[in-house]
Amino acid sequence: MNKNRLAVRCSGALLAACILAATGPALAAGEAAKQLTTTLSFMRAEQLYELCTSGRQNEEDHCEGFIVGVAAMMQSEQFSRVKVCIPKGTNSREVMDKVVPYLREKADTTDMRAGTSAVAVIAPALATLYRCTPGKAPQF
Repeated sequence: MNKNRLAVRCSGALLAACILAATGPALAAGEAAKQLTTTLSFMRAEQLYELCTSGRQNEEDHCEGFIVGVAAMMQSEQFSRVKVCIPKGTNSREVMDKVVPYLREKADTTDMRAGTSAVAVIAPALATLYRCTPGKAPQF
């Protein structure tokens, strides 16, 4: 699967497959892959920010896959209370490039230091950045 079309092609039911498709090629075999899968499942906001800003392509790819996986879940009314509407043609890197500055703004807040889940921090950002009704704040 082409990562550039991941945001459009992933659906809520395929979240795990989408995350693996985005991160799979970068994973090492064996124990390292198992450890990373566990880490991605319970990613804290601070850990996600570190991946996103590490400057290492492998870690930035994991960041991108995580963010796009959350966005894919939020595109489905079946799986998300707050739906996001990502414009057709938007690629996964564009989604990541909008979310990472939000994480950077939050870097020194208690959300980042208190062990808050990465999903709890980026879901509101995605809902605001990709709201389905322009001009209307997302309803959480």
